[in-house]
Amino acid sequence: MKRKSFTVAVTGFGPYREYDYNTSISVRDGLPSHIVRKNHPPIHILKYPHDINCIYTEVLSLVPQLWSGQPSVFEPGSASTKPLEIDLMIHIGMHPDDDGWFLEKRARRGKYEQPGDDGKMLARDALRGHPEKLFVDFDVEDLATKVREMVNVSPSLSTNETMPTVETKNSNKDDDTIVKTSYDAGLYFCELISFLSLSVLEKRQEFGRVVFLHVPKKRDEESIARGIKVAIALITVCVDSLPGNYGKSQN
Repeated sequence: MKRKSFTVAVTGFGPYREYDYNTSISVRDGLPSHIVRKNHPPIHILKYPHDINCIYTEVLSLVPQLWSGQPSVFEPGSASTKPLEIDLMIHIGMHPDDDGWFLEKRARRGKYEQPGDDGKMLARDALRGHPEKLFVDFDVEDLATKVREMVNVSPSLSTNETMPTVETKNSNKDDDTIVKTSYDAGLYFCELISFLSLSVLEKRQEFGRVVFLHVPKKRDEESIARGIKVAIALITVCVDSLPGNYGKSQN
């Protein structure tokens, strides 16, 4: 049966360590609420309204809520009782050491040896019983290739009046947006949230429809616009790559 629409959830992290900002917030907030394309079902984007703190206990308790299907998680005060069906989860975080955009292929159980922003470490048994590593079920190399093609083919990416045009100033080949894949998300909160999200789906024996997008720390208008453009392209490419049945892993 042809899908009538898709729902994509997006999260971002708040300031952490020595940074008093986080570009993932700007990218998340700059996304449209809907993506409508000709001859494709519309995509509804649910932006988690809170900036996620780098505190282990908070992230451990948050991820199950994100997948709980409760509308109030994404829309505080919502009186709706209709469960949300999340077709795709995009977690976004800021990469402090690189200027490119990275799609993470896997997430590891540990060891998480750095303290959170509250000074506390991850509890020793917090991830007991979880697999050593979990992989995204999408072909991430294929996603990266398609995202690069979408982002770099034109200085603007737009669908119709329901989705704002995202403009970037430079469209020369030398200024192409760098979108790569990675096997190492850093064994900190970016990797942890990805691991926990994938773990929820692994326990349900569902397709691992989680992608972590690392964005650069540059926060000028041009860099944020490119990040939004990459995120929009990633969402559309992932939705187009979803299998017909999420009930079983496709690996």
